[in-house]
Amino acid sequence: MTEPKAVPDLELEFPARPEFVRAARHAVSALARLSGASEEVVEDIKLAVSEACNTAVAANAEAGSEAVELRAFDSPARLVIEVMDRGANPERTVSGPPEELDTGDLPFERALSLPIIRGLVDELAIAPRGDRGAVVRMTVSLEGQGR
Repeated sequence: MTEPKAVPDLELEFPARPEFVRAARHAVSALARLSGASEEVVEDIKLAVSEACNTAVAANAEAGSEAVELRAFDSPARLVIEVMDRGANPERTVSGPPEELDTGDLPFERALSLPIIRGLVDELAIAPRGDRGAVVRMTVSLEGQGR
């Protein structure tokens, strides 16, 4: 996974409850618009963020209702969004161009949303998060988006 810059442009922490996913989706879409993304790209980002956040909410609810964390990093060429949960760790890092990802050995709950996200972003990665949980990192190219 390519590391984004050190300080996020957007950082959220919200309860592991579905009603908070909407606020996360709107915050990220606002950053995408400020970054010059087209409306079509913004809509793709919103759906990808919703899928990743809903998966994180479900994972955290099972793990004791810890907060879901989201960070977004804006640069002239791309927007990187990370959604972090405290569910079960994936056994290994899966990353790369969406069409090349093999999600067959990921837990069913994690693998369920990835095919949807895969079709919406330019790069996708899921990695273990320390001692417990996962980081889903989605990268969307902003080149040619009017910056």
